[in-house]
Amino acid sequence: MSLDRRELLKRSGVVTAGLAVGGSIATHSVAAQDDVAPEGLVFWTGWNDPVRSGIAETLATSFAESHDGTEVQFQVFQTEDLGETLPRALEGGQGPDVAQVNQSDVMGPLVAAGRLVSLDDYAEEHGWNEILPEGLLSRNMFSEDGSQMGEGSLWGVPAETEIVGFFYNRAIFEEHGLSVPTTMAEFEEILGMLREMGVEPIAFGTLDQWQAIHMFGEIHGAYTTREYIDDLIYRRNDASFDDQSIRDAMAKFVEWSENGYFMEGVEGLNGDDATPVFTAGGAAMLMQGSWAAGVVNQEMGDEAGFFLMPPVEEGGDVYHVGGVGLPFAITDNAEDPDLAAELIAHLVSEEARGMLLEAGNLPAGEIPEDRIVEGTLTGELYSAWNTALEADAIGHFMDWAAPGIFDVLAGELQKLMAGETDVDTAVTTLQEFYAASFEA
Repeated sequence: MSLDRRELLKRSGVVTAGLAVGGSIATHSVAAQDDVAPEGLVFWTGWNDPVRSGIAETLATSFAESHDGTEVQFQVFQTEDLGETLPRALEGGQGPDVAQVNQSDVMGPLVAAGRLVSLDDYAEEHGWNEILPEGLLSRNMFSEDGSQMGEGSLWGVPAETEIVGFFYNRAIFEEHGLSVPTTMAEFEEILGMLREMGVEPIAFGTLDQWQAIHMFGEIHGAYTTREYIDDLIYRRNDASFDDQSIRDAMAKFVEWSENGYFMEGVEGLNGDDATPVFTAGGAAMLMQGSWAAGVVNQEMGDEAGFFLMPPVEEGGDVYHVGGVGLPFAITDNAEDPDLAAELIAHLVSEEARGMLLEAGNLPAGEIPEDRIVEGTLTGELYSAWNTALEADAIGHFMDWAAPGIFDVLAGELQKLMAGETDVDTAVTTLQEFYAASFEA
């Protein structure tokens, strides 16, 4: 039986009201002095959960207080809506001074259209080149024509880094005598045991597609190499989707779906809605990015833990979906780019970093050892991140491979789950689209 989204939320004890389905969620405005006609700044953000939107409001307030008379407005969007709305607004000569810009299929076209301001000089002035290792910072770089990611000028600076893994419910694990897996085989044994015992193994939703891509990307990370995944995403050295690692990962993705490892009714649940299902006790695990850590921590505290996708064989490599969060960029709509750069500096400052750490989120860069407390959710997340960072095991988001490939990849994964296609056909479809993207 397939459950719809509303029924899944009801069964998990989650009540939703006024969910945003498009456009912005809210606009907030703060100013240092009400009686001063302000020189305003507007920034658009994808920090749409209550934890990070609260951080955005606090940072907007402190920036206004340190820049007398400057009003700061920020508008909160769902990530997909932000990516759709920003290009249209800028094309019409409107939009924000600063915005978070998705590197997948938004940043390149905006660079090519001249809609973003190069941050090279500002990075030197504000020390942004020191925030992240070169391999991560380069994910915010594009050539001047917007065609080549990973080289050229810097166009955005992130406040967060990201890694995808598995949040788990400690009580459920302890009740059933389970421990964090160290190999793929151990993980699959746990997933099968949970299903047999009537416990939803993984809270997971594919209605808005991106969670399926991340799940596939995590599985693929256990079969791929650093060289291959970099070449595929950076579009070099004749990389192709027609690769054995892609085939192996797709076969495993189908196997997990057929074995019932994903929550029943995944097709009726949004990726973000899977988080409250998990925190309400509706599943033993949640496949989600570190961006959900603040909400999970707020709802469950240390009753939740975190681990990364285990390797096929103990001690093997896994290249985890992740990298950097949506970076803050200056648009060509900014009347005062220097002031906009000061706002970005504030959004990625030590103050912002401390607030993200306090909330249990994952700020940019290595996490200090004194912030890692064993046996806590944040301790396990931060330890996992530092380990992956040191091992150069941070992979990529698969939909960065080509503009528009998000829909193609998501569509093929959905058809694979529904038994409407096979691995060979899915691989052929993806490679044909990928190859054609070089001719566009």
